[in-house]
Amino acid sequence: MIKKLLLIFGLFSAIIVALLTWTFYSTFYKNVELKSGANCTIFISTETTWEEINLQIQDGFKIDNQTLYQSIINYKSLSSTFKTGHYTFSKPIPLNQIVNTLKNGNQTPIKIVFNTLRDLSELAGIIAKQMMFDSTELIETLTNVDIQKQYNYNKESFGTMFIPNTYEFYWTVSPSKFVERMNSEHNLFWDKQRLLKAKEISLTPTEVSILASIVEKETSVKSEMSTVAGVYLNRIKRKMPLQADPTVIYAMGDFSIRRVTLKMLETESPYNTYKYRGLPPGPICIPSSIAIDAVLNHKKHDYLYFCASPNMDGSHLFAKTLRQHNQNANEYQKMLNKMRIYK
Repeated sequence: MIKKLLLIFGLFSAIIVALLTWTFYSTFYKNVELKSGANCTIFISTETTWEEINLQIQDGFKIDNQTLYQSIINYKSLSSTFKTGHYTFSKPIPLNQIVNTLKNGNQTPIKIVFNTLRDLSELAGIIAKQMMFDSTELIETLTNVDIQKQYNYNKESFGTMFIPNTYEFYWTVSPSKFVERMNSEHNLFWDKQRLLKAKEISLTPTEVSILASIVEKETSVKSEMSTVAGVYLNRIKRKMPLQADPTVIYAMGDFSIRRVTLKMLETESPYNTYKYRGLPPGPICIPSSIAIDAVLNHKKHDYLYFCASPNMDGSHLFAKTLRQHNQNANEYQKMLNKMRIYK
């Protein structure tokens, strides 16, 4: 009889322990719902306090069991061991997993997107808005002569290292690591095929990008880019000046100019391709990969001239002779006069 009672007591105790264990783990690993129903994003910088982090967690999640939440925080010492970073939670997860994510620094990558930009300052402004460092820190790195030399560039050509695209970075990346990654992406972009095509037109990757920057600013019609590139390459072969209006605008630093005048062509600058033959010392913008490939895959033709179409639709008229070009240019000038665009 005693053995039977002991057996029953043992079974009863085992059931109680099992129930308690099941209750604990089911609660411990129960998913916590997001308050917004969408994403909860937590940013932790080197200056963020635990109180601020706790507020972000409480604002993002529906934490019903505050006692359990605090127990996990205390048990794992999260208030003193959290890692800087950017964390995005897109679905309900257990409290334990939230704590482990912040404690172990399992960051969510940030997608960085940049397209054609005017210069490195504009690049710094766009990138810094999405990273922990500020634009001042990044521009100081981008203008650092030693860093430029490290990657075999100078202050004029450094912009050609940055290829517009979509990239993933951790929010905590340093400016120097950002540049290092951009150099790696540049090297991946310039694969054997592109390098071979650059060699075929007797240009280095940097020179291709400089020419691509001019093409980028000459036309917004993507289908024309390879034709425009072909015109400039024909001029280079014949040792003719490029005479690209966008380089004059860049030299003047006034990007509101809509009409380049004869007086503007006298602007003293190595970027003025009306005064100096060959390519300018650096890009006049950070060109897109489309413009770069337009140079590498330029159309072979006999055009030496082009000007904007009087239709004012962004397209251009191409000519093989100066006489034909002057006729086209006159029609365009008439349209500018008609529209009262004098500068």
